[in-house]
Amino acid sequence: MIDPDAAAEAWERYRRGEANAFSRRIYLGRGAQTFDEVRRRYRLDPEFHATIDRYVQEFERLLAELNRDNADETATQTYLNSETGMVYTMLAHASGRLG
Repeated sequence: MIDPDAAAEAWERYRRGEANAFSRRIYLGRGAQTFDEVRRRYRLDPEFHATIDRYVQEFERLLAELNRDNADETATQTYLNSETGMVYTMLAHASGRLG
């Protein structure tokens, strides 16, 4: 669903401060269609909206802990490149947190 190379590049650009680092080009195959559906449901379904917000907040809490405990970003990169991290990327992107 997500091109790992394109996602890694988007994360690098995002960390450098690029506001629109994430775009639909990170999605493969039906990934763009799934992104559109998640974004639509996020806007229309309050329960879905709340669930996504909780997931995103919890993942960001985990990333903050990793950053606090590790001098380098290796662990953070590992999490972001994992399947769970790809879910986070899509949900955070669809909810507007990543531009």
